[in-house]
Amino acid sequence: MSANVCREYPTPKRISAKIRRGTLEAYKQAFLVPAKLTDRRAVYLSRETQERADFVVRRLGDRDANLSSFVEHIVRAHLEDYAEEIEEWRNL
Repeated sequence: MSANVCREYPTPKRISAKIRRGTLEAYKQAFLVPAKLTDRRAVYLSRETQERADFVVRRLGDRDANLSSFVEHIVRAHLEDYAEEIEEWRNL
């Protein structure tokens, strides 16, 4: 592709408040519900990442939402989403 080629990207469509609320509820159900953590281990984050993630939990989560559960859900979702690829790469 030459340097002078201009790509056209679709214009993002406006998302209605109803859809945004539904999306927020799906996000909260996926990542901001408390997880029962047994046999826990420490995980370290940079200060910036920790502060940003904590902000999300405090602003979007309910009273019982916490950063540990948020991180647990995100890592589990990532491992699930990439399970097949991880298995393929592991066997290289």
